[in-house]
Amino acid sequence: MQIKSNKYPIIVTVSFFTILLYVAFVHHNYWFEYDGIYFLGVGKEVIAGNGSNVISPDAPIGGPILHAVLSSVFGDAFAIGKLISLFSGTGIVFFSYYIIKNIFNSRVALLGQLFIAFNPILQLSSIQALNDLLPVFLIVSSLYFITKKNLKPSDIIISGALLGAAFMVRYQALVVIIAIIIFLLIRNRKIRINLSYGIIISVIFLIVCSPLLVYNYTTHGVLLDNDVDFYLLQLSKYQTDEWHKRVTESVVGNRANAIFLDFDLFLKNYFYNLSYHNPSRLFNFDTLDNLSIFPAISFLGTIPVFGGLIYCLKIKLNRNNIIATVTTAVSTISVIFLVGDITVHFFMIIIIPLLTLGILNIRNIEKNLLPLLVLPVVYFLIISIAPMYSADLLLPVLITAIILSAIFFVNVAPRLLSHLGSAHSAKIITIVLVSVVLLTNIGFSYKLFEYNLYDPLPDSEGLMSGAGAHKGVVGELYSLFQETEPKPQAGKDLKEVGDILSKQPGIENSYVMTRALSYAYYADSKHIYTDFMAGMKNDTINQFVTRENWSPYDIYYSNISSYPVDKNNLYKSTADYLIYQPPPAHFGNTTWYVKPVTYPDLQILLDPENPDIPSNFELLYKSDATQTVVYKIHH
Repeated sequence: MQIKSNKYPIIVTVSFFTILLYVAFVHHNYWFEYDGIYFLGVGKEVIAGNGSNVISPDAPIGGPILHAVLSSVFGDAFAIGKLISLFSGTGIVFFSYYIIKNIFNSRVALLGQLFIAFNPILQLSSIQALNDLLPVFLIVSSLYFITKKNLKPSDIIISGALLGAAFMVRYQALVVIIAIIIFLLIRNRKIRINLSYGIIISVIFLIVCSPLLVYNYTTHGVLLDNDVDFYLLQLSKYQTDEWHKRVTESVVGNRANAIFLDFDLFLKNYFYNLSYHNPSRLFNFDTLDNLSIFPAISFLGTIPVFGGLIYCLKIKLNRNNIIATVTTAVSTISVIFLVGDITVHFFMIIIIPLLTLGILNIRNIEKNLLPLLVLPVVYFLIISIAPMYSADLLLPVLITAIILSAIFFVNVAPRLLSHLGSAHSAKIITIVLVSVVLLTNIGFSYKLFEYNLYDPLPDSEGLMSGAGAHKGVVGELYSLFQETEPKPQAGKDLKEVGDILSKQPGIENSYVMTRALSYAYYADSKHIYTDFMAGMKNDTINQFVTRENWSPYDIYYSNISSYPVDKNNLYKSTADYLIYQPPPAHFGNTTWYVKPVTYPDLQILLDPENPDIPSNFELLYKSDATQTVVYKIHH
């Protein structure tokens, strides 16, 4: 049965918006997203004319400027940030239906839209005051035009303009347009038309994003003002002390050479990212931060994606396909055992044969599906230069995985199940399976929201035992029926401390040294970033807060992470207030290189009565719940 009415995609879209609007403005009342506040500050500084002293290591200044302008016009930057994300997420859900409908029937389109709307990472991103979703919305919108059955110059122009706008907010749009240009060149044998379309979309893209390119060149002397070395230094899994030291010097000296400094080490990291880390963000090999339609179960999400892909390729068991599959699989396995690591590179044993089959059977693919198959290949090949630290960075390729999964459940699963019984039974089982997928995502979203929006409380072993604790499936079901005390919203303590500081005289010109930028946002003060892991081991507390013995890199990292951003160390800022909390037991799995413990132990600050605390430190506040202490520093 075909779904002919357009009311269903509208209902899904409106429901998505309404539910998340409630979550965003009832359950997310405190701004704790560091990047959102940071980029707002970047935008304000650029507008104020201080752009030459500002750097945004992994994003252009288009998003920060937009947020700063809207906030200055309408006020309440936090609400503006959430609304930008919410409207962007809603737009992604809306366009997902029509992208799929460009290629397949209404049943596939509606199921794909449901998978998108129920995706926990997209839902969480849609309520956060960040600038991550706006470029994804623009990218997804561009894919609607590029997946039309009969491409016209107007479609190419609109797609290029949308990608140019997305590029001004996030550089990942550059990868998308490269993939689209490749598609335009290989889609058929009309070389002249294809080449003209490739030129048109490139020119439109460059025209739209030219203000950013001109700004970067006139202000910083480069077209792209991002710092790949800084990103690799923070996130690369495999590092040596020598490499780390030299890249640190490169970052401070603004010399881009991390890739070629030790090319063998770069390749080791690249193939780790390409084979394991980045695909895990899509399929969940070992992380709960993933985009899989089975987010809580490792590897299971690969089955519908690859099953749907094989169906779309219409692969026949002929001699060429069999030889290609066996040859590439054996070759890949041999290379992995010779120079690789099977525990890291195992995914290539599946991907390389499938990629080979895709190339051999490219003529069997629906032509307007082809750009969505080219996209993830190009995307992963390029972005794997660095590990993706969060799953939302892969949202531009989510539409491909979702389409293939929807195809699997609509066309593949019923056929497979029909061999076990009647066609009617197969249909019922498929509906049950889809329902299980959607219900699983609802449950995962619930826990994801709870973990992110309500403060977890550490137990005596340093494990999560509060809102964010995972108690197992049975435990989670049981907890739904237990009466519990209301849990504090995450970030409430940040605002309370910020409100206390806001009453201090001259706070707007004072610097608050701490990790979280939210304190300064609520206090309307300036901010000096520190992870409390800088300086020399025997430094006094006063030497630490004055950054007397901080390394050049620690000062640089602090300066570009502070507000106002001080790339060139012009302000020589000094802390007027210090906010300290107990150090976390660990920092998750995103910082791969562990710094040697050579920094001072500042935990005496947790005891205001400790005689070793300097006499110029005045206690303003101490939280019994979080042990946060706030000191005013008298100079």
